[in-house]
Amino acid sequence: MSEVENMARLEALLFVAGDPLSFDDMATFLGVDRDEAVSLVEQLKRRYQRDPMSGLTIRQIEGAASLATKTSYADTLEAFYGKVRDLKLTDAAYETLAVIAYNAPATRAEIEAVRGVNSDSVVSRLIERGLVREVGTLETPGRPALLDVTEQFLMDFGLSSTRELPPVDLLMYDTITEFTQEKQSAAEIASAPRPLVIAIDGPSGSGKSTIARLLSEHLGILTLDTGAMYRALGVKALRLGISPSDQEAVRSMLSETTMDIDLSDRVQKTLVDGTDYTPYIRTPEASRAASDISALPVTREYCVRIQREIGKKQALILDGRDIGTYVFPDAPVKFFLTASHEIRAKRRLLDLERQGDPSTLEDVMRDMEFRDRQDSERQLAPTRRADDAVLIDTSDMSIREVVDVMIDVVRQREQVQPSWSQTRHG
Repeated sequence: MSEVENMARLEALLFVAGDPLSFDDMATFLGVDRDEAVSLVEQLKRRYQRDPMSGLTIRQIEGAASLATKTSYADTLEAFYGKVRDLKLTDAAYETLAVIAYNAPATRAEIEAVRGVNSDSVVSRLIERGLVREVGTLETPGRPALLDVTEQFLMDFGLSSTRELPPVDLLMYDTITEFTQEKQSAAEIASAPRPLVIAIDGPSGSGKSTIARLLSEHLGILTLDTGAMYRALGVKALRLGISPSDQEAVRSMLSETTMDIDLSDRVQKTLVDGTDYTPYIRTPEASRAASDISALPVTREYCVRIQREIGKKQALILDGRDIGTYVFPDAPVKFFLTASHEIRAKRRLLDLERQGDPSTLEDVMRDMEFRDRQDSERQLAPTRRADDAVLIDTSDMSIREVVDVMIDVVRQREQVQPSWSQTRHG
């Protein structure tokens, strides 16, 4: 059958399925392979996004997809079906759901630490309602159960993943971190170590991305360019005619945006709605859009959630402007790179010249001054050196010299946590 016919068949299939349908099942019912099924879903999603006369969209949830309504028509649907709160969940249930959704996986003791009261009965009711489930146990004495929200929770609240939850401050995250540190002894932490996370912060032109790549090659640890995520979202906003500084417009855009980070071949691909944005994010326009959109709390919450999820699963090197202070404040190895303003501008100009950009040194310095001021003065997670970050001025250092210094620091920290070396290639 033609692609158009398969698209129509897929739409009909998702309509009658109701619940999320796995890509494998779609492939079986449509008589195509799994990759083609995934491609058809992405095409159908983009068609709905472009069609102003359609109230439908596609929701993707962990290897599955379903037909759903666009969030912009929530008022109309609420008038017909009643709001989500008509489910008659108690305030205690909503509080508990929030703690689990924002901090998953969480234990019952961690929930109690945030709420201040025993939540066992509330958790049991949420499990009965199909909104919460046990996903494993924590490797500490007593092996407490780890809790996470379910696909039913995501469907009931109109989400494709917990990344779409509205931003909150770090109160719950900090409370749980403090609770965990108080309750676990050093021996317990050593017996179940977190993957090694290396945070590299600093302003544009300080050499973060280049040095992160070289450090990655030497240590065998994957690197995540967080700036590329904000650049990609900024480019998408520009393409849609949205101002990257318009909080509500960006919030609406993110509610219908899927971002995936592909590190499979050790070269990062930043995929937005299935499209690789990597070739389009290194222009001056993309830089300015990234600075504007990254200053919005809703955007930072969206990207930070993805970054933390990746960092939980594997050893990782991240470079950005607030990795050690906000994204991974408990990262065991932190660096802050800097250089003189003129050196940074010359480095950036060389990058632009390689891309055929006609910008002058004066243009670059002016843009850099604006970006530095905006990043350092923003209300949420401004660019600054973490108290425990190693400061390296790269102005008069070769890339090799900088990497050697960083390797020495990592080696010293490994003597305290030798099990990190076992997670490098994970």
